[in-house]
Amino acid sequence: MQTRSRLILFITLVSLSLIIFSSSTILADYFAFESTAEAKTIGTSNSNIKNHIAKSTDIVVKEIDEQFLITDPSKLIYITFDDGPTEYTPAILQILDQYQIKSTFFMLNNNVQKHPEISKAVATAGHTIGCHGVTHKVSEFYKTLTSPRDEMTTCGKTVEDVTGEHVQVVRVPFGSFPHLTAAQKTELDKAQYVLWDWNVDSNDWSINNSDKIVQSVLKQVEKFKGRQKSPVLLFHDKEVTTKALPIIIESLQAQGYLFKQITVDDEPLQFATKK
Repeated sequence: MQTRSRLILFITLVSLSLIIFSSSTILADYFAFESTAEAKTIGTSNSNIKNHIAKSTDIVVKEIDEQFLITDPSKLIYITFDDGPTEYTPAILQILDQYQIKSTFFMLNNNVQKHPEISKAVATAGHTIGCHGVTHKVSEFYKTLTSPRDEMTTCGKTVEDVTGEHVQVVRVPFGSFPHLTAAQKTELDKAQYVLWDWNVDSNDWSINNSDKIVQSVLKQVEKFKGRQKSPVLLFHDKEVTTKALPIIIESLQAQGYLFKQITVDDEPLQFATKK
């Protein structure tokens, strides 16, 4: 009887040993599998993160390169439009959107009141809105010391009421020379208006021929190469402009030019004012 009990005890111990050994093997295999899976997951995750960072960096670098790291200012062009908005402004907006270009519109007070929806469309599209005054008459606009400032204030209030945009950049009618005096310019400065003129005149205000306008603009821009100055193009919201603009844009883009809207941070181009 005692021998039988010992045999049963021996068999039981052997069975328990086998069970423990099998469990250990299973657990070891499980943990090894988990470690491998985790390593693969971490590796994939790290790879995805690296790829995402690389792609994000490429986008940021491209944007900075196009907007801020240009080494030759003559390759940076400002397109501006005066006397709008008009019935032709929507067509101009469509062209600018097609070529993904932001521009600057110097608007007249009465035209903003006449075309409020078009004015809003300019703002919604992300273009800069500047003021061009109220009367657009030399005898009225430059009449007194404060008349240029007063007209810009009136225009600015109308633009803000209609579009919600606060106006800071302005362009006086017919350019600052020879009509704007130094004293009148000082009044504009005191009101924190930033005055902009131009250095490339499309002559679309006097020429009703799109081919001639294209030739004139491209010839003028050509003269700025290597001069470390940015061409500031003057257009108007006219029908002939809508015909010339796509050709001009495509030609300049093919030559490596970049387009930028005017902001208060840009150094303004100004004619010399008379004393």
